[in-house]
Amino acid sequence: PFFSFQCVETLISVRIIPNGEYFMRIQSEGDRTDILNDDFILPEDNGWVAEITEREKSDNNEPVFILETQALLKGKTIFHQKSEGPSPQRHPVNVERIDHFFSTTYELNKVFKGRRILQKYPLLAQAMTDAGTDSTYGQVESEIIMYCLKIVMENIGIEQLLKDRILNHFRGVFYKAEEEGNLLQVLEPSKTVNNEKFALPEELIRSNFVPFESLLPLNFVDRCIEEMKPYIKEANITLELHDDTFKFAGILPGLIIKSNADSISNDTLWWVFNADDFLNDDYIIEAASVVYHPKKVQLTIVVIASILLLILFIKYMKRNSK
Repeated sequence: PFFSFQCVETLISVRIIPNGEYFMRIQSEGDRTDILNDDFILPEDNGWVAEITEREKSDNNEPVFILETQALLKGKTIFHQKSEGPSPQRHPVNVERIDHFFSTTYELNKVFKGRRILQKYPLLAQAMTDAGTDSTYGQVESEIIMYCLKIVMENIGIEQLLKDRILNHFRGVFYKAEEEGNLLQVLEPSKTVNNEKFALPEELIRSNFVPFESLLPLNFVDRCIEEMKPYIKEANITLELHDDTFKFAGILPGLIIKSNADSISNDTLWWVFNADDFLNDDYIIEAASVVYHPKKVQLTIVVIASILLLILFIKYMKRNSK
């Protein structure tokens, strides 16, 4: 296959304590470059304490790096704000404590946001599954560039008819290059950054905007290229996430009353999955537990019993007074 992947194993644990706060730990293990890249970013500030260690693999002398970060949290944790653009893998977590008179319930919800790969670039989805060729690579990269171009022009906002003309023009450029067998050469000016697989062919984009320059706002092409870069990065992260594996451990106080966990061991709920599970749709983790308050139950029984006895006593006294 023309895409090569390095697997990173990530363990995430959430332990909810009775007051509703929760202790969260995230640990990624793999090659140093892979655990420090942008595909799954571990928090290292705002209360998070991070540490990186190194050990040798048991079957050879290659080093394995472990990045671990942990924090005491409360309520909802977002991890990545909207201002960070479309590329980060978002995985918010929310823990709620709900107090009732006789009990307290705890709800855990975590969502690995789907990257919508089938809607954005279906050829990439297929290439990540099948063995590909250089021709496939050219088709995939041109598909990604077309998606980035389309979404950015929608964000900037230009006349629909003009936008369609520009997109059709670029489709024609890529189609002709593929027919002539030089699609890779057309895309060659893409100079990748930090060994990323995909990058913008800026020269190609600028030259093919020339026929429309008189119809476009000033500096439109510069703005378009700049705003396409986060979307190219999104595609690169989607590719890099492939083959990454995840385990999630949840520990909740009391009795588990709802869960979609894969298994349970002692008091720990376990979910085991990989990045393919959220390459398109959301991967949702949810669980709930309840802690009953026996003293309040006992007190309520005593109060009700006392009231009933008082009522019976009053009735008895009324009968005897006649």
